[in-house]
Amino acid sequence: MKKLFVSSVLVMALFAPVNQAVAADFDAEQAIQGLVVSGVVESWNGYTFRSGPDGNYNPDKEDHFSSGIDGRLSLPLGDNLSIQMDGKLEYTDAAFDSSDANDTFQYSSQLGTHLTYRDPNSFAFGAFGAFGLGQGDNSPVDAYAVGGELQFYLNDLTFYLQGGYMDSDTTNSNPQDGFHNALFVRGVGRWYITPDSRLQAEFSYANGDQDGIDGIRLNDMDVFEWGVRYDMLVNGIPIVGDTQFFIGYRGFDADNGRSLSDTGAVTEHTIMVGTSHSFGGSSMKETERFGAGLDLPNFMRWASSGVWLD
Repeated sequence: MKKLFVSSVLVMALFAPVNQAVAADFDAEQAIQGLVVSGVVESWNGYTFRSGPDGNYNPDKEDHFSSGIDGRLSLPLGDNLSIQMDGKLEYTDAAFDSSDANDTFQYSSQLGTHLTYRDPNSFAFGAFGAFGLGQGDNSPVDAYAVGGELQFYLNDLTFYLQGGYMDSDTTNSNPQDGFHNALFVRGVGRWYITPDSRLQAEFSYANGDQDGIDGIRLNDMDVFEWGVRYDMLVNGIPIVGDTQFFIGYRGFDADNGRSLSDTGAVTEHTIMVGTSHSFGGSSMKETERFGAGLDLPNFMRWASSGVWLD
C-alpha cells in the first residue's frame, strides 16, 4: 500500500499544472503555426472477468473491480521537437486487501518520457523510456522499458507503432519470478469520426522469461493485449460543461509456455467507462497531432503478471 500511495502522489504531482488557467490562455490558432503546450488526464472504472485455462488463478477471486488514471503533458522544444511526460496508475480491489491477492494482479504504476520529432500534418517519430512499480500475488515488482515509436497521419486516420525492450526484478525470494528480459511491439489505429470523437483499436505482444529455476532454466512467457475504445464529446452538461467520455474493452492473455512443471495461463476481459480532460488544442484530434498524442504500453502490468502466473 505504501508503494501504491507513493505512485499515486507521483502521478498527481506530475500533472498538477493541468488547470483551467492554462486552457484559457491557449489560442487555438497557435496549433496551425506549430507544436503547442498540451496535456491530457484520463480516469476510468471498470470490471475485469478472469479465467485460467490451467486453473492458475484464485477461484474465490476470479473477477474484480478495476480502475485507472493516465496523465500526459507535452512541451515543445522547437518548431518540430517536443518532450512528453507520462504517468499511469492502475489498480484493482485486491490492492486494498492482501487476503484477496493470491494469484491476482493488484496494482501497477509507471512514469515515462518521450522525445519526438514531428510534422503535425504527416508523421511523428522518436524514442521513449519508462520505469515503474507493481504488485501481484502480494509480491512487489519494479521494471523499466525503452523503445522507439512512429506515427503516421492520413487525414482522419492515425497509425501508431511502438517497439522495445523491458526488464523487471522482484523483491521476494526469487528475483526471476517477474516477467523480464522481454521484447515487445504495439500497434494502434485511430479513426477520428469528428475532431472530438474517435474509434481506436490496438494490439500488443511481448515475449520474455519468467520464473527461473536455480537461475538456469526459464519459462518462455508470452503476453498478448488487445482492445477497442470509443471517445465522444458530450456538450452542455450542467455544472461541469462539455466533457469527453469514453467506453472501452481490453483483453489480456498471459501464458508462461507450459515448458516446465510450474506453468500457468490466464485470460482477462475488462470493460471500462471513463472521462478525459485536455488542454492545448481546440479538439481531440488537434491535441494529438500538435501535442500530447503519445502514450505508453502497459509494460508494468505485464511485468506484474509474472509473479502471479506460476
